[in-house]
Amino acid sequence: MEIEFNLDEKIYRLKVEFKDGRYRINLGEREYLIEHSFVSENCLSLLVDGKTFTVHFAEADGKRYFSISGEQFCIEEPKSERVKASEADSTTLGEAPTVSSPMPGKVVKILVREGDVVKKDQGLVIVEAMKMENEIRSPIKGKVERINFKPGDLVDAAQPILEIKPEE
Repeated sequence: MEIEFNLDEKIYRLKVEFKDGRYRINLGEREYLIEHSFVSENCLSLLVDGKTFTVHFAEADGKRYFSISGEQFCIEEPKSERVKASEADSTTLGEAPTVSSPMPGKVVKILVREGDVVKKDQGLVIVEAMKMENEIRSPIKGKVERINFKPGDLVDAAQPILEIKPEE
């Protein structure tokens, strides 16, 4: 899977693979092997190429904030991705926007059924990623048209979990 993000007005592209309980991350020509364990809900311990780091993190307004060894970072989606996300909020009638996980994980619970009418920001599915449960919410008001996964299934980032037909 590839991840693109903006840090200090520069766009970075990572190639991420998860195998044998470890992440293999490629950033340009550099490769990192990373193991992780959660210390608390918003703190994890990383083992990166044999060095240990404690990472505190939070998310607000579409931005992710990290504190690593006393240094603060703010990561956000590239502007082109934010434009795509805002377009999803103003989807034209008849289109069925998809709802997907922001990172690879396991579907823990589906909170709706096909045919259900949902409100904007209503919880739709819970995905566990990196030992945290994340509730994925509806981007629009509409009707659940299709559910592509069931509890226990593994999903990749940006893989459509379900489709919603906008309310007419």
